[in-house]
Amino acid sequence: MIIGSNAIKSLSHVMKNTDEYWRLVSISGDVTNDDCRQFLSMLSNVERWRGGAVPDKIGTVKLRQRVTLEPLQEHLVWGKLPPSSPLSAGCTVIVEPTQSRCRPRDILVGRSVSSLWGDKWVPLKVINPSNKRVILRKNCKIADVYLCVAVEELSPPEKIMSNSHSFEQGSVPIRSVEQRKELLHRLGLQDLDLDSCEVSDRWKDQLLQLVEKYESIFSKDKMDCGEATDFVHKIHLVDEKPFRLPYRRVPPSQYEKLRTALNEMEERDIIRKSNSEYASPLVLVWKKDGSLRICTDFRWLNAKTVKDAHPLPHQADALAALSGNVLFSTMDLTSGFYNVPLYEPHKKYTAFSSPFGLHEYNQMPQGLSNSPATFMRMMMSIFGDENFSSLLCYLDDLMVFAPDEATALQRLEMVFSRLRSHNLKLAPKKCHLLKRSVRFLGHVICADGVRTDPDKVNTITNIREEQLMESDGVTPSQKKIRSFLGMILYYQHFIPDCSAKAKPLFRLLSGRQAIPHGRKGKKLRKQPSAKPSLTPSDWTSACRTSFQTLKMELVNVVTLAHPNFSEPFILAVDASFDGIGAVLSQVSPGETVARPVAFASKTLSRSQMNYPAHRLEFLALKWAVCDKFSHWLKGRHFTAWTDNNPLSYILTKPRLDACEQRWVAKLAAYDFDLKYVPGVRNTVADALSREPFVESCIGHRLLKEPYVALLDEVNGVVRGTVQDAFRLTNNCHIVQDTEPDSPDSVSECDLQSERGSIDADEVSAVLSAQCDHGLTNVNPPLSQLPEVDPVVPLPQSQLSSLQQQDQ
Repeated sequence: MIIGSNAIKSLSHVMKNTDEYWRLVSISGDVTNDDCRQFLSMLSNVERWRGGAVPDKIGTVKLRQRVTLEPLQEHLVWGKLPPSSPLSAGCTVIVEPTQSRCRPRDILVGRSVSSLWGDKWVPLKVINPSNKRVILRKNCKIADVYLCVAVEELSPPEKIMSNSHSFEQGSVPIRSVEQRKELLHRLGLQDLDLDSCEVSDRWKDQLLQLVEKYESIFSKDKMDCGEATDFVHKIHLVDEKPFRLPYRRVPPSQYEKLRTALNEMEERDIIRKSNSEYASPLVLVWKKDGSLRICTDFRWLNAKTVKDAHPLPHQADALAALSGNVLFSTMDLTSGFYNVPLYEPHKKYTAFSSPFGLHEYNQMPQGLSNSPATFMRMMMSIFGDENFSSLLCYLDDLMVFAPDEATALQRLEMVFSRLRSHNLKLAPKKCHLLKRSVRFLGHVICADGVRTDPDKVNTITNIREEQLMESDGVTPSQKKIRSFLGMILYYQHFIPDCSAKAKPLFRLLSGRQAIPHGRKGKKLRKQPSAKPSLTPSDWTSACRTSFQTLKMELVNVVTLAHPNFSEPFILAVDASFDGIGAVLSQVSPGETVARPVAFASKTLSRSQMNYPAHRLEFLALKWAVCDKFSHWLKGRHFTAWTDNNPLSYILTKPRLDACEQRWVAKLAAYDFDLKYVPGVRNTVADALSREPFVESCIGHRLLKEPYVALLDEVNGVVRGTVQDAFRLTNNCHIVQDTEPDSPDSVSECDLQSERGSIDADEVSAVLSAQCDHGLTNVNPPLSQLPEVDPVVPLPQSQLSSLQQQDQ
């Protein structure tokens, strides 16, 4: 039996703690016990490893004579190391079989540890597992020899330790579902669901061991929240003038529930009786399950509070850090804000009144203006070094992501360890561990990308038109429409052309009448100021269509890919008089078709609707690059696509007006290639900027066809068509003088036809007609009035006399 170095290390430490070890090593004189003698001999001949490189192979053992191996028997034979080997007699060596030499001979050489004999002889254990006799000739090489060193101080790499740990765990019998549930019930964590983990049973057992090790961080009931160490919430007021507000009356039927809730919070030391000169009213909120939630109206206190400027993470930045991960775990702190204690001198500011007296908070409550900032500062101080790299932290919501099971468990243990060290607790019912798909910040996260949350989408799509009206049922309510648009805009990066499709509803909020845009360059009249209220006639068919279209778009949204910042981005932009649109996409490794990362759109202001077409296209490019996707595109090379050919030369155009110069200066900070693709090919961005609204199932070539094939088509586009048409005017007379049957004439026409340019005869006819019109019609308007006498010019003398007569 061969004992590995990690087992030897552990064995030596265990033996040193026993009396038998020291008795053996301290024996003096002759040792009569053969086992003791062999043990001491082995210890004395093992060389101590002193760091650096581990000794490599010493040499190969050769048989010094011919050996016959009988079938199905084990033999002890002797081999010899080469004379040049540096080892001396008595050294402890390890014998390893040489697979390349043993396998062809159908023999097995046992791994062994032995002492090197005189003249460098080594004993070998050879087995013949076959049913026939095997003959090994003289000088046959069958084993390699390595120096045996003591590795007591060796610290194995982390990967080796994790593999060893995995092997040891795999050797333990896997628990059944009932056994796991029984253990969780014994720990008081029956609400923690580990059976839904989307990993094998072996990883579930390791996760269960991790939960058992850190069971103190899980709450046993809804009021069992932790108390963070080294963190307190302070309330700084602009003045110390007290305020006192009466409590809001509660129905007598709810007295018992309110009394029970207050007593329970007081027992948990969340609140206490107060003698404060401040008093805010209590607010009762009923949950879906019928339970009561205690809230407080802190509007008067917040108006006097000095605001904390600590930021919250941006949702888009959080969701953009998930590329390359397949396992996700979401966790929620129990009564999140209650985990932070209040600064003792400032507890009096949180006093609230109720029918049962005056109470004040010991823990930080919800509703304070600075509560999110304080809580986020605490979470960043705990997990800030791992945020966006191995986990996402948004207030009391945590999500740990990993590319594999082993990494996921390591990161979960890191999170559990930090929570325990800071005395924070998780809600077991809200912990979803080792999942392939989770819900986080209103989105569904998986390895393929980000989707909308079906539950929240159903809530939005179930809104009826009558629910947007006032109590009379026919007049649109600005407050309800604003609430509906707020829910829609939360998912606007999933909806193509969201701003343009919601334009009729936005007009209701601003009180403006819908005015169709005129021709290019036509000025639009100024709009009146916002109306104080709406009338039933303001809810038009356009508003109804916009309302239904936005709900349908939420149902048909696509899955947005996780942005991969090691790969280049592809940006498609387009503009029309209805708005500007853009789509950011990427071609993932191993794929040929681009996947959308985000959609963006913007309606035009009154002044922007007066822009000519080429400036609108330029505006779309500047807005998408410098404003909307600047945080992703700056510092990285990307490709921008447009269906406006003149825009592809805008960066090298010699003459620009002041506005275009400013836009070019802003674009100069970005590294990108601008490619032109005809509008029929750039259907994605076209759909984002034009009306009528298009369905999401439209054949978007940019997102449907191989990107390489699209590049090949773009490179074949002829861009000199207009210039070729004007060059033909120089040779018009040559073409006209040529005989119709001339082969040159036919070739020239065929050439121009192939190029798709204007025929030379057509150009010549147009120019000749224009010249004749300019020469013959000096006064074109008068020539169209034959009944009017022509005006005869008068000499200077006659003109002077006629003027005097008129006077």
